[in-house]
Amino acid sequence: MTLLRAGRALLGLSQEELAGRAGVSRQIVVRIEKCEGNVLVEAIRKVRSALEAEGVVFIEGNSDRGPGVAMTRSETFRSNPPDAH
Repeated sequence: MTLLRAGRALLGLSQEELAGRAGVSRQIVVRIEKCEGNVLVEAIRKVRSALEAEGVVFIEGNSDRGPGVAMTRSETFRSNPPDAH
């Protein structure tokens, strides 16, 4: 659940903004970010889906590193990559 907070930070969203995009209350976002155990799985799924819709990618951990978050590259970047020099 801490990765959801990191995803929100990547986007620069407030808890209120994320809650609105996810269709949950701000209090639900607060409880998720505090890793409280009494949050419905459906609410977590809604928040994760809202972040993914904005371009956040959740990266699973492995034996070499823990889990993480990243942003997808925009279509503009893909079609016009920066010069390599």
